[in-house]
Amino acid sequence: MSIKVLHVVKWYPNPADSQNGIFVKKHIEAVHSNAHVIGFLGSSFGKIQENHSTLYGTENINLGRKIALFYAALDSVQPQLIHFHCYAQDLWLLSKIAKSKRIPYVHSEHWSGFLEENLPAIGRLKRCFMKNYFECAASVLPVSKALRKGIQQVAPSSKIQVIPNIVDEIDYSYPQEFPSKSFCVVGDVVFDIKRQDLILNCFKELPSSKCELHFYGGGPDLELLKAKAKNLLNVTVHGRVSNETVLQVLPNHHAHIQFSAFETFGIATLEARKAGLWTISRRSFGSSEFADKGVVFAENEKELIDAMMRVLTLGKANKIALKKLTKEQIGSQIQNCYQSLI
Repeated sequence: MSIKVLHVVKWYPNPADSQNGIFVKKHIEAVHSNAHVIGFLGSSFGKIQENHSTLYGTENINLGRKIALFYAALDSVQPQLIHFHCYAQDLWLLSKIAKSKRIPYVHSEHWSGFLEENLPAIGRLKRCFMKNYFECAASVLPVSKALRKGIQQVAPSSKIQVIPNIVDEIDYSYPQEFPSKSFCVVGDVVFDIKRQDLILNCFKELPSSKCELHFYGGGPDLELLKAKAKNLLNVTVHGRVSNETVLQVLPNHHAHIQFSAFETFGIATLEARKAGLWTISRRSFGSSEFADKGVVFAENEKELIDAMMRVLTLGKANKIALKKLTKEQIGSQIQNCYQSLI
């Protein structure tokens, strides 16, 4: 790609967490494998330089230092376009610097705070900054229609184009046999959002001899989840695993459960369907437009138990291709957006 773009990220894989913002990294690499990236990540590590990517742990970096680093990146890269990823308050100020240099910016959004049901938690002053930021962007790129709807309420005059997350190819080269049909749950262990505690409670209502439950992911409630599951022989808490490992283990399970309070996109459900699993999800998951007959919906705990019981009686689900969500297709959409602005 001939257009020179500087990507500014707040979520990105780093030594403290290899899974942090991996969806952002995939978007960037779908357009350019060696893109210019500057990252300000909420962690305590020092500067990390790799090719054209420079990451900073921001726990010991104040706003003035961040602005100086941004100016230095602009001088070094000389970008024609800036691509901000995931809103943060300081991006408003960085966007004004970009405007002062007459560099247009686009913004990709994944944050669930912009979902319609979460907007009341955003204060009036913050909404004013957000409105100005989004409406001054050359283009705003939320990952789902649900997220677009929320952003439109904050910034009705913003120019919005939905560009979904990438659903990776599944790795079938690691076959594994489980003693019984197995459910899996993939996601950060945050009970208030992902609700693994409720999933575990519902699972315990099933006949224990007929099924297993596997949790993949780390997070603030991981130890509490381990404590809740420690005496259950048919429940395994794997903790944080790499994205590559998830794509390897998925095909070995029978069904995936995503019972989150809310989802901006719900990529785990689509990865599971691509791997040929039955999936159980709430209708409000952000990518529900891609749901097929392999997705069983459950809105409350009773419906979740019923769905799990039903799925246990079913044979192997079919696989779906999701060709619109490949790296090539998503990369082409982002590149076309860039070209339309330069």
